Amino acid sequence: MKRAVIAGVLGIALVSASRAQGQTAAIIRDRQDDASAGAAPVALSGPNSLLGHFGVDAAVRLMRSPDADDRLRGLERAAGTRTAGSLALLERAAHPGGPAGVDPRLPDEGIARRDPRALLAVVHGLASWTDNDGARAALTEILRAPNEALAPRGGASPARDDADGAERVTLARQEAAIALAGSGNPGALEALVASARSGGPEQEAALMALTLHPPSQPVVLGGVALTTPATIAMAASIGDLRVLDAILGVMRASDPALRAAALEALGAAGDTRVADVARGALRDEDARVRVAAAEALARIANPGAAQAVEALIAEDATALEGLRIALNVQGEGITRAAAARAAVSANPVLRSAAIATLGRQTTPLAVHALVALAATPLLQGDAMGALARSPSAAAIDALLEMAGAGEPAPALATSRRLAARAYFVRRFVRGERSRPLDALLQSLAASRDPRDRAVGMQALVALGERSVDAALSDPDARVRRAGAMGALGHWDASTARRLAARATVEPDETTRHVLAVSWTTASISDTVPTPVLVERASAGGADAPAAAFALGRRADEPLDAEVEALLGSRDPVLRAQVARGLGAGRAADAVGRLSRAYAWEADASVRRALVEALALRVASGAPGAPAAREGVLELAARLDPDRMTRSAASRAIGPTPAASLPTFAEYGRGKDIREVAWIRLVPAEGAAPALDRTASLTASDGDALPIVFDDEGYALVPGVSPGEARLRLAPDSPSVTAPASP
Repeated sequence: MKRAVIAGVLGIALVSASRAQGQTAAIIRDRQDDASAGAAPVALSGPNSLLGHFGVDAAVRLMRSPDADDRLRGLERAAGTRTAGSLALLERAAHPGGPAGVDPRLPDEGIARRDPRALLAVVHGLASWTDNDGARAALTEILRAPNEALAPRGGASPARDDADGAERVTLARQEAAIALAGSGNPGALEALVASARSGGPEQEAALMALTLHPPSQPVVLGGVALTTPATIAMAASIGDLRVLDAILGVMRASDPALRAAALEALGAAGDTRVADVARGALRDEDARVRVAAAEALARIANPGAAQAVEALIAEDATALEGLRIALNVQGEGITRAAAARAAVSANPVLRSAAIATLGRQTTPLAVHALVALAATPLLQGDAMGALARSPSAAAIDALLEMAGAGEPAPALATSRRLAARAYFVRRFVRGERSRPLDALLQSLAASRDPRDRAVGMQALVALGERSVDAALSDPDARVRRAGAMGALGHWDASTARRLAARATVEPDETTRHVLAVSWTTASISDTVPTPVLVERASAGGADAPAAAFALGRRADEPLDAEVEALLGSRDPVLRAQVARGLGAGRAADAVGRLSRAYAWEADASVRRALVEALALRVASGAPGAPAAREGVLELAARLDPDRMTRSAASRAIGPTPAASLPTFAEYGRGKDIREVAWIRLVPAEGAAPALDRTASLTASDGDALPIVFDDEGYALVPGVSPGEARLRLAPDSPSVTAPASP
């Protein structure tokens, strides 16, 4: 039950600026606590005051501290206590700073706006009160606040740097918007729609939240809402036919951006009514509309899509967008247009896109074009990577031709290695076999040239046709490195033991970095001396992520400082890997460490690793598991902007959390994943060739693997999860570019 207040502003009773002198507020607007209906009003002072309210007085004292960490702890305490007093504190912390002096014993208003970590804590607390008008108003204020109003002030930001603080502010906006959208409150939804149309800093967060929790009644959007491209896309995501009718009507708009957005939305929705308007829009004067029209035709598999896409590729203004759409459209005309772009364009991005398109075409013409492009050193890596995965049946014959005679000896050797690399990928990924090309792999593995042996050995080890011991015993370090990388495609505990054993006697430092992949296996990481892991994790080399994972697995009291330092590292890869190690290890306090780290982690990939690690601890019944289920995992399932993180959290709090555990407890999926990352380093203009370069490759499932590039700049990494991967060169790497295909 609500009671009267004295001059309240969204939950805290404050006197106005004109009456502030000589006067103090006496009462907070009461909230009905879920645990005790009909609670009495909470006063700011007196026997039943906020300051004396059980569980809130300590939070107040901490929030009044000049130390940012103390204030953060106070806000976290208030956020974790569901009482009327704690809600009042959260609202006060979220509001813009107002007149001082209401009560010297109360924390300043707006303290959460000084520290992005505190802002996140307040959003997490308010999100549990979305059935309350004041809490929703405070969340709306955070969503709509100008960027400068949420920036740390006074030069005392506890954030690692300005970039981290900005990312946390963005995350706080997103989570506030998701909480409002999930409330289902009509007023909150209307406010979100207004924010989605605003063009301000809150627009993106509002659109994302409305897409995640679309209004159950499309009328909330109304035809007037469809006045920006972003709101059109959001409206289409609802999938209601009445909304699609309204979007179709937008095609009559004079603004070409709106017409393009309408075409994109209808195409994405699979509405076949878009075909007629799209065909007409192919002649539109605006390039955006023509691109959207061609893509809409492609999405609904209209017969005219290929010709429309070909026209886009032929036009300079739309070539890049046309090549993007062409990845999913077949046509001889598309092949010819893409080949021409790859051959004559001076734009490296356009060339790479054209080659990628050729790699998706099924015709022999596309294969012939790729072979021709592979003769150009600058285009060779992209062209051979595309040929390795080409769906065309002519690809094998092309590789046979490249591996044959008819060229000078040096050129033939290079061509044979290229053909062998492409065949290895093709056989590993697509399962295609060729006896002559199988013989080529065997021949290279037996060659006297270590560059040949490296290519042949890696392929045969990955395919399970040669023991990794044979490669690891080779006198040339380049061959030993290639064998270690090939082992990723045929991974098991025995292979990990062989790599670890070699690491203890390996004289070549670069090879030792690659052998460190064995540290991601539990039975191996426990045998590596702790000082070695600490030194390698802090060195920042290619093996640092593997060392961080191993340290997280064995985390115990003597390693507290090291593990905490890694969880607070400026490097998100190290933060993610130590979190994964904690999830797979035996540390009694792992749940607490992971939960604290999630509280203000801004990087989506790290939050995902933290949630997956917590899911493992919950499934294993580790100490603190119930609290994690009811705390961080429920919070992530409700509010995290990252789809994969929400999904992992939802599974973990579901009825059978063990049914879909993360896979990083033991790195052992290589033998089951038929994918190869194809990466080539190209030295920047004037730089020396990239020899003995190491890097860390973080796959889409979170595995961070140490890799090395061969003398010709190639790194083929078998057994990685398909999807987007991230490459980080070791600190001593030169200036290079790194084209990669997953």
